[in-house]
Amino acid sequence: MTETPFAPRRHALGPVDLVPLTQESIPELAADVAALDPWKRIGVAPEAWAARMAKATPGGHRFVLEREGAAVGYLSIRHPFMRGPYLETIAVFPQAQGHGIARAVIDWMAAEAAKDGERELWLCVTEWNVRARAAYAALGFVEVAPLADLVTDGQSEIFMRRTLPRPTTAAR
Repeated sequence: MTETPFAPRRHALGPVDLVPLTQESIPELAADVAALDPWKRIGVAPEAWAARMAKATPGGHRFVLEREGAAVGYLSIRHPFMRGPYLETIAVFPQAQGHGIARAVIDWMAAEAAKDGERELWLCVTEWNVRARAAYAALGFVEVAPLADLVTDGQSEIFMRRTLPRPTTAAR
């Protein structure tokens, strides 16, 4: 039997391991995520992050990004979504940025999505987060539409999509 996509187990991705989120890891992880932009800039408190991380949601898959046994980030994915998974949150802590972690996570998401024959990867990025928008574009995402006032009034989130290669069929 094929393993379901985004199974709650350790996934070794090279520059980082994905480890299922535990209740014990939430308080410190929530504080570290809240200290990062865009969440710091819009005022998402550690307590709000902790509540969000702790809340079980259908189709929610949450992981700690670990390198050499230390937490270096947080990942939340929603699957199923629209013909593929939705990257709800990827937070890579400053000491781990620039080491190919986002690329490894996106490549893993694409491989996991392929297990279900999915066609798309989805995410939203804050309009003023130019660095993240450029990074996602470099990873094959295209901007689909602005979503005004989605997270914060007066600010847009940019909905982005990466279309996955279609499986080839053998000639008959």
